[in-house]
Amino acid sequence: MSLNKAVQKYFSNVFVSVIRYSSEWQLYAKVIKNGALVKKFSKVFPSESDEVLGKDLENYIDELYDGYHFVYVAFFLNSMGQGALKGISNADFEKNSIDIKNVTSLKFEDKFSIYASYIDINWARNIFKNVGLDFIFSPFCLTYNLLLNNATSQTRALYLLNHEDFISISVYEGKELLFGSFFKTSTNENLVAGEEIDNWDEAEDEKGVSNLIELDSIEEDSGEFSSLEDLDDLNDLDSSQNEASEATFSDLDEEEKTLGHFSTPDESSLELFGRELLVYKYLFSSIKEFYHNDLYESDFIEKIVIFDGYEVSSDLIELIENELMMDIELHKIDLGESICDMAMKEIKL
Repeated sequence: MSLNKAVQKYFSNVFVSVIRYSSEWQLYAKVIKNGALVKKFSKVFPSESDEVLGKDLENYIDELYDGYHFVYVAFFLNSMGQGALKGISNADFEKNSIDIKNVTSLKFEDKFSIYASYIDINWARNIFKNVGLDFIFSPFCLTYNLLLNNATSQTRALYLLNHEDFISISVYEGKELLFGSFFKTSTNENLVAGEEIDNWDEAEDEKGVSNLIELDSIEEDSGEFSSLEDLDDLNDLDSSQNEASEATFSDLDEEEKTLGHFSTPDESSLELFGRELLVYKYLFSSIKEFYHNDLYESDFIEKIVIFDGYEVSSDLIELIENELMMDIELHKIDLGESICDMAMKEIKL
């Protein structure tokens, strides 16, 4: 530990996570002093746009800067372009139809990558331009962190991270990622953050992660991560599905998954009801893609692990168990606290 860090730990350090929901920003904070948790608190701010934080939230973060010696702000990325893939080389990205010149990526275990576009990194930085931003965390990074914390076995499992307006799906064998995909579950969201996204060549590399993070400062044993953002959805991959390999998935006919698998919802739960059908659809299509696309080293997925940061009903769990015939392991998580904890690991006080 450096001298500065040795002194810093005796002062109050505030770790702040900011998460975007459909109609609000949620702020969660932890105050750490001398290695101990002093307090934690959360606050909600109304939002009218993905492009600005709003004065109330900006003023509140400014007050934190005034009240504490050290403040670190982390943003949980919620836009479409982010992804994860097996492999770390340029050839691996090219094979997955991703232009390496337009993304920044992190390498994990020297075996897989989590990536994001420069456009969306710049978009996130612009949102926080008045208050500053220290970390941008991808849901794929959070999934990996949670996977390590839950001491997973070497079994092959699918991990679904659930947020109000998106899900990320990852398939791991032990700590090695085999497949990743990202889906929006709200109907009124733009596919990609930012306003002008047609010309990818205009996204400058040097504007991406400078003054935000050090992308190569990842330590496998500590489960630490730097920040990330979005890029081309893995749905854009050229799918060469093998129609002949029906041994594992022949009984899964997407057209047979109807509303009848759920109990009839009342009017107040109709929105959640429709969302969960969409979640099931994306889960089904991801498993089918993993099994049939020659890009992936597909083998039988033994279980599904859900990290639920929003709301998963018993009806959805029952549908997955009955139709996909897989065991479900459900973990309720606080997304705000989880992002704060990742930022704390990065600072290493």
